[in-house]
Amino acid sequence: MPDASRSVKHTDLLRPYLKQMQPFSLWLGLGVFLSLVTLLSSIGMIALSGWFLSASALAGLSFTTAAAFNYFLPSAGIRLFVLTRTAGRYGERVTSHEGTLRLLSLLRRHIYEAIEPLSPTALLRYGSGDLLTRLTADIDALDSLYLRVLSPSLVALFAIVGCGVAIGVFAPGVGLFAGAALLASGVIGPWLAWRLGHNHTARWHAINGQIRSRLIERLATLPELLLYGRWRHETDSLFEAQYHRDEEERHSARLWGMSQLLSQTLLGLTLTATLAMAAWLASHDSLDPTLIILMGLAVLAAFEAIALLPQAWQNLGRIRHAAHRLDTLRSQVPEIAYPEANHACPADASLAIDDVHVAFDDGSQALKGVTLSVNAGEHLALLGPSGSGKTTLFDALVRFVEPQRGELRLGDVALGNLSEETLRDSFAVAPQDIHLFVASYRENLRLAAPEATDADMTDLLAALGLDEWLASQPEGLDSYPDEGGSSLSGGQLRRFGVARALLSPAPVVLLDEPTEGLDETTAAQVFDVIERRCSERTLLLITHRPASLERLDRVAVLETGHLQEIGSPQALLAQPDSRFAALNRQVAL
Repeated sequence: MPDASRSVKHTDLLRPYLKQMQPFSLWLGLGVFLSLVTLLSSIGMIALSGWFLSASALAGLSFTTAAAFNYFLPSAGIRLFVLTRTAGRYGERVTSHEGTLRLLSLLRRHIYEAIEPLSPTALLRYGSGDLLTRLTADIDALDSLYLRVLSPSLVALFAIVGCGVAIGVFAPGVGLFAGAALLASGVIGPWLAWRLGHNHTARWHAINGQIRSRLIERLATLPELLLYGRWRHETDSLFEAQYHRDEEERHSARLWGMSQLLSQTLLGLTLTATLAMAAWLASHDSLDPTLIILMGLAVLAAFEAIALLPQAWQNLGRIRHAAHRLDTLRSQVPEIAYPEANHACPADASLAIDDVHVAFDDGSQALKGVTLSVNAGEHLALLGPSGSGKTTLFDALVRFVEPQRGELRLGDVALGNLSEETLRDSFAVAPQDIHLFVASYRENLRLAAPEATDADMTDLLAALGLDEWLASQPEGLDSYPDEGGSSLSGGQLRRFGVARALLSPAPVVLLDEPTEGLDETTAAQVFDVIERRCSERTLLLITHRPASLERLDRVAVLETGHLQEIGSPQALLAQPDSRFAALNRQVAL
């Protein structure tokens, strides 16, 4: 048997999920009761039918006994058991699945509520495929805890007691033996199946989860894998993982077959011994011979409740592994906490970045003591090569990452003192990677501005050079993009993201590479729209292209996480040794 510490650990692992059954105890309890009614009806129907056949045969030996034999009552009892068995089975399916589905719905809500506060940076450690697997396959695995482990085990216990009592009414010794033998069969088989098989089922679930996660993630990158001829390698890896999963499943199947052999052997021994004891009592005239078949069939019918327990308990490892994965996710403490209400209200739309340091999990420094201030209504460009820390600074401003040192303030209020609602309402953001939801273009734009009218949207899209694209859509703003926005070109998708940000009434606008991938004419057109729409708002713009930046109030150059220089574009261009002037010369060449 497993040691006590492991048993306690396994119990503690499943205890939270057992407690979550309490709100649905009426449904689940009713399911257990109806399942027991169904099983007892099966036992009664089979046992009474056996007795009825035996008694009818003996009564037919003479005319007198045949005439005196009451066949109405037992036949009525058999019909009653048939009806209660049918009704009980139907009711058990309805109530147990209703309770289980409600429980799974609650579990999914709790897991989602655990995921939702986590920052995008924290979620990236898991990956979309792994998170989807936890929300679906892992939670689905927990339905077996009630449907295939708890409920059948309770029903089997009651059935064993009921069978022992039913036989014991006519022969106490035989009833005691039958109950004890059935109890031994109901304990030994499931215990051995759990002891030998739970590790295999846990490994099966782990490998299956990895396969699901990897397949989801690889399908998202199918075009690139096909272009570079790597899809065959990926499928080979998936097939290899599937082979290991199938090996674990074969081990489990062999163990289940062995447990079934053991259970059927115990059934045969129990049935043989019960019949022998009943026959011995009948031969000594202390038991009605017609009851022999009743006792044998009662044992046989009661064993129906025991037969499925070994496989259910064997899969307990899979259930525990799923619970462990969900607990790991639920135990994640959000790295970024928001107050329920603002500690203070921002005075204006100014930004202050004071000695900010940000490091990644691998220890590398993304930002190293960056100090920068942006006045309310000022337009500032953050210039620098890829990997210089520009996007990390944006992520820190919207609190997707938390600085290890330093402070960020909006309107002279620390960002940590703002509620999440206030923070989100203060920033309009167009990230570098624009995502479109599988919803109409209108709904995608109203994500940032729920009150925007169709005229507002079409005018802005036209100003950004997307009027011809919109006219080509079959239903205009009511048209739907492909998943993620893949039906748009890179430049169209980027301008759509800029439009979504500019529609927002937020006082601070953050744009990450808004003109990347656009030709010079279109980039200048987009820049005009940005400048006009942000005339009374604070604008912080990330780019590595110095073109058109002379229109802005100031330019800050960021390299390797350090702020190299800051000033007006004209002043920096007038300094031949400035980084901004050097970047402009590189573009001119």
